Amino acid sequence: MVGWIIRTLVLCFAVGFVLSFLRIDPASILTNSWETVQDIVSLAVEAGRWALPYILIGAVIVVPLSLIGLIVRWNRSRPPS
Repeated sequence: MVGWIIRTLVLCFAVGFVLSFLRIDPASILTNSWETVQDIVSLAVEAGRWALPYILIGAVIVVPLSLIGLIVRWNRSRPPS
């Protein structure tokens, strides 16, 4: 029970910290719920627009290397014929 309380308090702190960083306060969540949802979606879209170019650049290297690693592991796991 004490562990659950501590985990809940830590989670509340983390969520409160993130919401504070995003400039979302408790009053706006309770009184302007729809606007708060729209603000969160807007922030997520902006973050996606910022992150997408970096994801694509990284994918040029990561995806082929991951596929090569997958093929190598698959060949090792097959019994010799």
